[in-house]
Amino acid sequence: MGKKFSLGAAVSISAVTAAVTVSLTYVYAMNSFNSKVADINERQAMYQKLSEIDQKARQDYIGAIDDASLTDGICAGYVAGLGDSHAQYLSARKYKEYLAANSSKSIGVGIKTVQDEDGNMEVTEVLPNSPAEKAGLKKGDVIVTMDGKEIVRITYGDALNKLDGTAGTRVSLGILRPNPQPASSPSSADSASERMTLTVTRAEYTEQTVTHSMINGNAAYLKISEFTQDTPTKFSSSLNKLLGEGACGLVVDLRSNPGGSVEAAAKVLDVLLPAGNTVSSRDKTGKVTVEYTSKSGEVDLPVSVLTNGSTYGAAEIFAADIRDFKKGLLVGEKTAGYGTKDEAVPLSDGSAMILSVADYLTLGGKTFNGTGIGPDMNKSLTAEQESRLIRGRLPFAEDPQIQAGVTALIRQGAAVRQVPGTSSSSGAPASQSPAD
Repeated sequence: MGKKFSLGAAVSISAVTAAVTVSLTYVYAMNSFNSKVADINERQAMYQKLSEIDQKARQDYIGAIDDASLTDGICAGYVAGLGDSHAQYLSARKYKEYLAANSSKSIGVGIKTVQDEDGNMEVTEVLPNSPAEKAGLKKGDVIVTMDGKEIVRITYGDALNKLDGTAGTRVSLGILRPNPQPASSPSSADSASERMTLTVTRAEYTEQTVTHSMINGNAAYLKISEFTQDTPTKFSSSLNKLLGEGACGLVVDLRSNPGGSVEAAAKVLDVLLPAGNTVSSRDKTGKVTVEYTSKSGEVDLPVSVLTNGSTYGAAEIFAADIRDFKKGLLVGEKTAGYGTKDEAVPLSDGSAMILSVADYLTLGGKTFNGTGIGPDMNKSLTAEQESRLIRGRLPFAEDPQIQAGVTALIRQGAAVRQVPGTSSSSGAPASQSPAD
């Protein structure tokens, strides 16, 4: 027989339960309140300290204070204080440049350079139809001065930033141009090069983010230097041309690709992969969002992707998807490990701040930020090969990573005509063609 409780006992139990509930709610509320008060006090102390610095500076500093520059500096300092290496503050001008960054069109000179052993700028590529090409710059030229100032004094990084600028403005470049030397004639630093000055008028130019070539007889080689808005169109155009020439597999070169637009990378993946989720991210609350998917329909050929330590962001997502979808193999070296979703947050005065708001995930739900994506086939370059590669002087047949990429195609069943390591597997970077 079940026990019966009196009305008084039931009321007493209800009262105790209510009291416990109220007590727990009170404790939680007090903890929350104390936490918020502590946070408010910390922020108040921060504002007070900043006010004190401002007051002292305006009182005693002997220089002029530019309030606009001061505000930008304060904001930049705050963002830097977050400790996020990817976060940054952008002034209104820098934010406008950022918004245009994912476009393949830029305004400036239109060259690619590397820093030589003397600290000067060696031209490794002159973009077609660029202001630099029209002014007469050539691959191999060494820029030693800019507007009369030595590059080594400006510093290479600052000089690089000064190449781009406002359309219609001019920049004067002091050039050393190597002269061809007969093998029998002695050469010196002066006789081996010609000094000249070229003036370039900055203007809009289009960077070729996709180049292509047929290597090892019938293997398609596609180099993606960065993912921009028109990269998917250029990639598709190049791919269709190579497929029409009978390509048996694809070697996609993402070495030294800085990333760029994740959307553009997803569109290229849509061409190569079957239906599925290609880009997913997880925010601070743990919520996972599928950002891009691929439709059914794929290129029915094996793929190998070349990566190195300078393969970043969107390019890392691309590489991970190719492997996770079991579409191909990764060849080369571990990627950079830049796997955060960085969002530009506009501010009221036209400036903005970039914050890491989520981690990108592989198909298996793992993050790669800080760790990178490891290759299936490890293959490194020597220092000499690396130097020749960045200068565009390493033939395909002498590039160990490209040839390993072709070997990866063979392992996946591709009928490559010219097997790596044979004398017939020749080809040079000069044979690359830009995307149409």
